[in-house]
Amino acid sequence: MSYHRKLIDLSLLNINIENPRFEMVGNQRDAIKTMIDDQKEKLIKLAEDIVNEGLNPGDPIFITKHEKQDGEFNVLEGNRRVTALKLLENPELISDKHKSLLNRFKKLSEQYAKAQIEKIPCVLFDTEKEAEHWIELKHTGQNDGIGTVGWDAQQKARFDERVKGNSSFALQIIDFLEKEESVDSDLKMNLRKVKSSSLQRLATDPDFRRMAGIDIKDGKVITHYVPSEVAKSLSKAANDLLKKDFTVKDIYYKDDRLRYLETFKKTDLPDKTQELAGDWELISNIPPKKADPKKVAESKKKKSKSLISNRHTIIPKSTIIPISQPRVNKIYYELKDLDVKDFENSAAITFRVFIELSMDSYIEKFPIQGANNNSRLSHKLKSVATDLETKGILDKNKLKGAYTASTMKDSIFSIDTFNAFVHNKDFHPDSESLKKNWDNLEVFFVKLWELI
Repeated sequence: MSYHRKLIDLSLLNINIENPRFEMVGNQRDAIKTMIDDQKEKLIKLAEDIVNEGLNPGDPIFITKHEKQDGEFNVLEGNRRVTALKLLENPELISDKHKSLLNRFKKLSEQYAKAQIEKIPCVLFDTEKEAEHWIELKHTGQNDGIGTVGWDAQQKARFDERVKGNSSFALQIIDFLEKEESVDSDLKMNLRKVKSSSLQRLATDPDFRRMAGIDIKDGKVITHYVPSEVAKSLSKAANDLLKKDFTVKDIYYKDDRLRYLETFKKTDLPDKTQELAGDWELISNIPPKKADPKKVAESKKKKSKSLISNRHTIIPKSTIIPISQPRVNKIYYELKDLDVKDFENSAAITFRVFIELSMDSYIEKFPIQGANNNSRLSHKLKSVATDLETKGILDKNKLKGAYTASTMKDSIFSIDTFNAFVHNKDFHPDSESLKKNWDNLEVFFVKLWELI
C-alpha cells in the first residue's frame, strides 16, 4: 500500500462529487451546495470548532490526485471539513436559500480571517482503492474491534473526569459502591454495566436524593449517613438499572420517578438514626463522626417546618409508602399530586377517605375485637393505634397524632373536624392544617402499610 503525508493548499482540494453522503453531482459548486443542503446546522458547528480548536491532528484528510487537473486533488475522506473551510474562506458560496446559515458563516469568517489555516494536513494515496479500507473502518462502526470502538456513558464520564476535572454524579455513586464493603459482591462485578445516564437522571432528581439520603454540593455527591446506610438505596437503584426489563422509560419523567420511588421498601432506605455529625463526599470515603442525637432532632424540627410551608400537597412527594391495596394506593397518589391550596375541599374529603380505607384495610388484615368496617372512624382509628402500641410496634409518642385525631373532638386534628369537612356546609378546611395533620400521622401510616 502506497501513501504519504503531505501539506496541501485548500484551493487545490476538490470536494468529492461521488461522496457517499449524497447522489453523484456534476461539479464542485453542486457538491458544496448539496453538502450544505444535507448538513446545514452541523456545518456551522463544525466550522466553529475548527475556528476555535483547529483541525484534528490525529485525523488527516484523505486525498488522491485529480484525474484531469494537474496539481489538484480529490478529497476521499474529510469532505465535510474541507467544505467548512471553503465556506469560512468564502461564505458567498452559500445561497440565499440558507440566509441564516450565510449570515452566521459571514460572522465566523471574520474571526477565521485572523488566523487562517494555510496548509491542510493530508494523506495522499496513489489510488482511491488503497484508501477504501480505512474509510470503511471509520464510517461503519466497531467491526468486531477493527474499527473505532466508541465509549459508553461511563467511559465518557471518566474521560471528562480526568481531562476536565468533572465527575458525573452517577460515576461518583458507582465508584462509591465499588469501594463500599457492605455492597454485594455480585453487584460490584456488574457496576460497569450500569447505564450511567439513567443513574445520572435519578441522582439529579431532588426527591430521589432526599429518599436516598444524598445531596449535591459544588458538583459532589454528599451524604450525612454512614457508608453502609447510604449504600442501601444506591445499591437498589443500581440493581434495578441492571435488570433487562428496566428501561429509561421507567424513570424518564418526574411522575415515572415518583412511581419508581414507591418500590423502595424500608430496608432499602438509610436508617435515620445513623446520621453523622456532618456531610461527607462519597468519593472521599472518609465519613465524619456520629452526630449528636439532640442536634439531629433539632435539625429535623427545622426541616419539617420548612416542608409544611413550602409544599403544595397534603402528602409530601418525597414520602414513600408501599400501599398494596389498589384503590387506597390511587388515593394516596392523588394526595401527593392535588394542590391543596387550590382544591382545599377536594383534598380534605380525599384525605378523610384515605384515613378510613386505611383503617378498614388494617382491621381486615389484623382483626380487632370491637372494631369493624361499620364502626365510627374515630373508634377505628383509636383501636388501630392501641393495637400498634399493645404489640410494641409504635410507642405513645409516635402514636400521638392518631390518638389526638381519635379522641380530641375540638382539635383541628380530630376526626370530628374531618367529618365536618364532609357534612358541614359552613365549615371550611384550611390547607396548612391539613398538611400538619398529615405530618402528625405520617409515621403511623407508614408503619401501618408496612404491616399490611
